[in-house]
Amino acid sequence: MPFDRRRESKIIAVVFADVIGVDGGADEAALGGALTRVNHLFFPALAEPLAIVAEDRVDGALADPAQTPLCISVLRELIPPLRLRVGIGVGTVEHTRDAAGVDRQAHALAHRALQLTVRDAGLTRYLGTGEAGDVLLGALCRLVDPLIEARTLKQWEAIAAYRELGHQREVALRLGVTRQSVGDRLSAGHRRAVEEADAAIATYLSYTRRQRLAP
Repeated sequence: MPFDRRRESKIIAVVFADVIGVDGGADEAALGGALTRVNHLFFPALAEPLAIVAEDRVDGALADPAQTPLCISVLRELIPPLRLRVGIGVGTVEHTRDAAGVDRQAHALAHRALQLTVRDAGLTRYLGTGEAGDVLLGALCRLVDPLIEARTLKQWEAIAAYRELGHQREVALRLGVTRQSVGDRLSAGHRRAVEEADAAIATYLSYTRRQRLAP
């Protein structure tokens, strides 16, 4: 009986990240704990778990590219004062029944995206969404990256707690500050603007995926 060699196409997002500020075992342990938590939270969307592949390097892949912006933001919120510079490559994986997927395209795009991020002194870059899409997402990241870069440790702390708890009053109780202070930190950290940018990128990645997989 002949093998069924019908192909299935999947779109994945490969993530290559440089971790900035790692200095010793304590930082590596904190990073490892953050990755464990993120992998647990995003397990259904992962193609390859995020993992430390060198002292200051994290790699992984998401089977649902639309989850990538949120995944990166959650990881960033868990690791201050460490910072994350990320390149994301969106590409097609071709599967047959008796063969593994080939996703070198997405890996090459992620590598190039990380190079461009370093070159431009930015934090995030997406490639693989088409010429117009790459320009659009690149422009959006260049607007948002400075807002992320400017966050203080107290702002990061409040933003991470708010994502987990969802109410400023509960965040205030956890941090031992006033509700007004929490609101000020969230506002100064541009929480809403960054979340809206994440949602916009996720929507575009979802649209790109549907267009590529359309018969």
